[in-house]
Amino acid sequence: MGARGCLGPLLPLLPLLLLLLLLPPFPGSGVTSVGSESLPGAVAAAGGDRTWLQPSIIGGHEAKRHSRPYMAFLQFGAGHACGAALLHRRWALTAAHCLSGRPWHKGRLLVGLHNWRDDEEEDTQSFTIRTVCPHPGYDRRMMENDLLLLQLDGKVTLSRTRQLIPLASREPAPGARCSLAGWGVVDPQGRRLSPTLQEMDVTVMDTRMCNNSRFWHGKIGPAMICFQGQRRGSAPAKGDSGGPLVCGKRPAVAGVVSFSSKNAADPFKPPVAASTVKHKKWIQKILRRGCGSGQPDHTG
Repeated sequence: MGARGCLGPLLPLLPLLLLLLLLPPFPGSGVTSVGSESLPGAVAAAGGDRTWLQPSIIGGHEAKRHSRPYMAFLQFGAGHACGAALLHRRWALTAAHCLSGRPWHKGRLLVGLHNWRDDEEEDTQSFTIRTVCPHPGYDRRMMENDLLLLQLDGKVTLSRTRQLIPLASREPAPGARCSLAGWGVVDPQGRRLSPTLQEMDVTVMDTRMCNNSRFWHGKIGPAMICFQGQRRGSAPAKGDSGGPLVCGKRPAVAGVVSFSSKNAADPFKPPVAASTVKHKKWIQKILRRGCGSGQPDHTG
């Protein structure tokens, strides 16, 4: 998550943004590409103006230790991949693109974690992945339905540091304040991953505005949620993919962090989450019955 800015929520900026929408487009206003100093794992999609948030949160701050006991750390080999949310003692929710061709059976999920570099964290449990269940409508090119459920090879022992989080029942309205957390990149150059869990507050954007030609130009589907950091320059970045968008007085998962611009803090290409509210019935069905073999052949 990027460095903290000095401005407040998005709402005071709406009159300015609406004025900008009336102006003619800037020539050459395409998205700046990721430089050679970025971490491996960023994959461009949809014409090169989106990037999967693979490998922290720019402009956020370190979360209080174990204040988000539902957060999980999805890892492949020695590297970091994505965040996830613990919905059930045997199931976690993340983004479908987090597989990205990786051998899912070699992944592991760490729960009860705060610092992934600390080998002496006594509150952590580690699980291998038994089954993966990507959403059957996941479109890798358009990043639609970017949801994936992971079945663990054992049951999480619930404790102060390991807790479940419910699914939200209502889509967050424009202007709603939500939050997210992750272990992704913490510097604008994309060089340094955060060893500790970072968090940030965000504001949900109006989908029609987000789909305007000034922003995502019609590429935001009906099951996507646009949001923006409440402070200028704050945004999720590589490594925050798959983490939950948490909303409501009683914290609940309303979405899963999916993609952003190659410039994570670009105010005209705000980050996007896959809605869990629109897919709540599918998620609940998988939690009850599973999805068979779990082979992700249909992930697009």
